[in-house]
Amino acid sequence: MKRNYFGVLLFVALFSASLRAQSNNPPPVSIVFAALVKSVDAKTSAVGDELTLRTLKDLFVDGQLVIPKDSRVVGRVAGANTKGKDEPKSVLALVIDKAVLANGVEIPVQGIIVAVAAPEKSLSSDPTYAMMHSNEPKMVGSGARGTASTGSLPPSSKASSNAAVATAEMKGRLDELLMLTEDSQGAFGYDGLTISWHLAMPPPLSVITSKAKNVRLEANTQVLIRMAQPRVPQ
Repeated sequence: MKRNYFGVLLFVALFSASLRAQSNNPPPVSIVFAALVKSVDAKTSAVGDELTLRTLKDLFVDGQLVIPKDSRVVGRVAGANTKGKDEPKSVLALVIDKAVLANGVEIPVQGIIVAVAAPEKSLSSDPTYAMMHSNEPKMVGSGARGTASTGSLPPSSKASSNAAVATAEMKGRLDELLMLTEDSQGAFGYDGLTISWHLAMPPPLSVITSKAKNVRLEANTQVLIRMAQPRVPQ
């Protein structure tokens, strides 16, 4: 698998110089909150692999909705390397390319990942699910939503389904509460991860590093992206 590790190191080395060269009056910046659709890691990723995120809030520019909630933000892996005998760190470099709206309209964007937050625990460890799970026999016996009379599934399967559905309904969209703020920076819930970026030449590059054997961001990891204000599609 071809890696782009030396290019990543060059980008990191140029980062400090790029900051010093920036104007005192930078262009307006938009904040995008998103979540990873699938996990991504340095061990299994190849240069060019697609990165997909889902936006968690509407993005407005000058009072106009540009990128609605639940749009896709699409990027790619620009470099990946795992820690080894000759490599002191694991590195995952990512590029953000575009936003894709529900109607298929694509908006080119340039942005950097400035913060990530690990996803919440799985459903089986959720306290709401545990409470609903303990009441499963009652839920099946009462024929909630008619599931007790559908006939094809064994009671235990119906109960598990009821518990999961009831948990989702009870929690509603609480699981999508933002774990990051507009001022967040760095990695939350991921030990040892650091984030830097390269702005000297387009496209902007986000570099996530770790002294561990791998850099892995799980599915549903929340991401804070800072990007040049996208143009409103005509």
